[in-house]
Amino acid sequence: GYIPMISGRGLGHTGGTLDKLESIPGFDIFPDDNRFREIIKDVGVAIIGQTSSLAPADKRFYATRDITA
Repeated sequence: GYIPMISGRGLGHTGGTLDKLESIPGFDIFPDDNRFREIIKDVGVAIIGQTSSLAPADKRFYATRDITA
């Protein structure tokens, strides 16, 4: 099976999954759609952030949460 996951950033006092992954040199939290599919096919799992083409509503919800939390 495949496990694609879209994750988010942390709220002020705690780092989120994307914040932690972004601290790894060379880790791309916003790959394009084709690269995301390649990773899932090759590795079986991928954790990325929301993009305008993949879960655009989720991206807006997280942005709103970040400024209101």
